[in-house]
Amino acid sequence: MRFVRSLPYIGSFLPLVLADVDFVAPSADTVVKAGDVVTAQWKDSGRLPHISQLSQYNLYLCAQTNIDGSDEFTALVEGISFARGNSVSFQIDPQMGSEEPQTYFLKMVSSGPEDPVINYSDRFTLIGLTGDFSPGEEDHIRSVREGYERTDLRKRQAEGAYTIPYNLQVGPTRYAPMAKRPGSTIPPKSVSPTPQNPASAYDIATAYLPQGTVQTTKSASLTYSEVSVENTASPAPNPQDAQMKRLLERWKD
Repeated sequence: MRFVRSLPYIGSFLPLVLADVDFVAPSADTVVKAGDVVTAQWKDSGRLPHISQLSQYNLYLCAQTNIDGSDEFTALVEGISFARGNSVSFQIDPQMGSEEPQTYFLKMVSSGPEDPVINYSDRFTLIGLTGDFSPGEEDHIRSVREGYERTDLRKRQAEGAYTIPYNLQVGPTRYAPMAKRPGSTIPPKSVSPTPQNPASAYDIATAYLPQGTVQTTKSASLTYSEVSVENTASPAPNPQDAQMKRLLERWKD
């Protein structure tokens, strides 16, 4: 692959956020024309290390052409400070490869406090290319793309299943929604908790039951995180503390 021409760093200059990189653009359905100005955008992913701990990054355009799993890539921009913002623009050389749908992706290598941090974008489509890959590279690209599409389809199907009410699902595997986020206050004892989902119908067994039909229940992953802090408030006085103190005073001698 050939190196591409980089443009001045056209970005939104968003304030820094506390997480590593999660690409927003290009997305999986993006079609990019070679030679046009392309803008990559990212946001915080909620994972460590914090972006404030990262100093600079290199951005590469990749296509997985090698059987050993390594990426064949060309540099888009190098040595860019994260202080410039959460986006950067560039142009892609039309001669760098051939047109293969959902073959190309971005690879960002960031300088972190310890080891480099590597993040990838979704695979997208490049059109207007005049270069080519070898027959072996094209066969491998198609094989990788087919595997990626199958994995992505299974992921989307599974994510959609979490939205179906549990009591309406069928089959040996069922999907449960993410647990509700805890409230910021403790309700009084007079308030009864409200169940997230209606109770399932049941019959009291009076004889041996047939083998269960539900073998696995998968719960959706948490999409939020909680931070615990120490409660520095002094405990409220307890009348029994004074009684215990007097009792202990009696046994001092």
